[in-house]
Amino acid sequence: MSLIYAIEIKNFRGIKYLKQRFGDDRLVVLIGRGDSGKSTILSAIQYALSPSWNLTITDLDFYNQDITNPIEIIVGLTNLPDELLRERKFGLYVVNDLDKETRKENLGLKIRFVVDESLEPRWTVVPRQDELEEKPIMAADRALLGVNFIGDYTDNQFSYNRQSPLYSLTKSTMDDGAGIERIKSTLMRELTKNVEQEHFKDLSGPLEPLKEKARLFGLPIGVLSASLDIKDNPYTGNSIALHRDALPFRLQGKGSKRLMSITMQTELTKTGGIVLIDEVEQGLEPDRIMNLMGILSGVTNGQVFVTTHSETVVRACNWHSLYVVRKDCEKLSKISMDLKQCKRYNPEVFFAPKVICCEGDTEYGILSALESSLLVPRGNSFSTMGVVIANVGGGSNMFTYSAWLKDMGFDTCVFADDDIGEKHDPYKDACRRKKIPLFLCEKDKCMERQIFDDLPWSSIIELLYCDQKGFPRQYPICNSAVMGQLGAADTLEKQTSVRLQQAARAIQFKWFKHVSGGNFLGGLIAKSFDQMDEETHLKKTINSLLHWCEH
Repeated sequence: MSLIYAIEIKNFRGIKYLKQRFGDDRLVVLIGRGDSGKSTILSAIQYALSPSWNLTITDLDFYNQDITNPIEIIVGLTNLPDELLRERKFGLYVVNDLDKETRKENLGLKIRFVVDESLEPRWTVVPRQDELEEKPIMAADRALLGVNFIGDYTDNQFSYNRQSPLYSLTKSTMDDGAGIERIKSTLMRELTKNVEQEHFKDLSGPLEPLKEKARLFGLPIGVLSASLDIKDNPYTGNSIALHRDALPFRLQGKGSKRLMSITMQTELTKTGGIVLIDEVEQGLEPDRIMNLMGILSGVTNGQVFVTTHSETVVRACNWHSLYVVRKDCEKLSKISMDLKQCKRYNPEVFFAPKVICCEGDTEYGILSALESSLLVPRGNSFSTMGVVIANVGGGSNMFTYSAWLKDMGFDTCVFADDDIGEKHDPYKDACRRKKIPLFLCEKDKCMERQIFDDLPWSSIIELLYCDQKGFPRQYPICNSAVMGQLGAADTLEKQTSVRLQQAARAIQFKWFKHVSGGNFLGGLIAKSFDQMDEETHLKKTINSLLHWCEH
């Protein structure tokens, strides 16, 4: 029942140095932007615990291709197979203080994987006591840890070769593990004759349970059987493969292949295997992702590591399973319980380096419209700047969420009203202490009031004649009284009076308190942006916000 409780990586691919503890988490979900190092972490685990003795290492596997700094990966494990804890193996190398009472499942070992300029990998167990030298750990012993990797290339996992999980599952159900090799040899020698299904009966032990498990994952299967799949060299183990309704499983769709691969490997976790799944969402529909992650979250034996770019995966996971990976960071950021609502409603924030925490629907709509109407025509967007807008739902959330995200290492800011008086002052002060920029309306003003104050008069007229297209509710914005006021507003004093009165109506009746309302206001701001006075608070705030996004 192997479990990785910690990992340390030095000079491996895009990671200069990373050290992280996972404790007793059975599901670890690595999230972050592309090229942040998620897949490298999985590969590091795979290399350090690989059951193979002849890994292919090249200069490209070294950080910055600098072969003078060796690759070093140390993995700490508990819940180890009894065989590895015997005294003749590594019983004297456990990391625990043996003077204290320790349960067997808590006994831990550290496995070190090192590659220098010779490109020859070495695996050793690190002793707790300085007087002991590191002891080599052979491929057969590493195989007991049951590590399996699911990436883009899963076809070989559906054949009965020694490296496939199907081989491991089947071998565990047979009285004599060598029987698989005898079956393969017999079948290959009889290849030119009529092959009877009788030859495959001993390989069918785990297939019915697999079929039922696949159904739970959303993959219905008619007939699941072992049969010949002739490709490449017919005398290899790849010639005997898993079939679905008489068709080799390698010819199934990508989603079906990944689900079956995950099905087999999660079966192995029942006996303590460690499963590594790169981009778990590949080829899967949202409902299948939700179902799959629900099942993986329930793993109680073994351990599952996954990487993802999917918001659906983030929503489906428990908050304590999520670890944010950021490029060049020496430690992962674990999502706290404080952010579990953000995880549910704004999972996209955990994939971006910069986050704008906006107060509500209006602010979110304004920023969305500014992007499409102001940034895109200039050849830019929030996405190209690595910025995500989070609608955090009002109250003091925009301040508290921004502070929590800042503590995790994200670059955050706040875009909001400032009409609550002194109630929000402690939250604002906390953000300022963390150097979080606050792009707020003027003191005691909400967004609608700020817009009515700062837009050119022609834009105010256009605002009041809003057609309300796409609004969830229709309002009598421009009634006969308003039209009369507009017609009589021939002086600056009268126009100011109209601005104040109509701003009050907009606030009272919540004309724009929805995303579509914010979209309208943002489009109007963008349309009149070049004509706005440079000294208006609204224009200066937006310019400052866009400057923060760009830098």
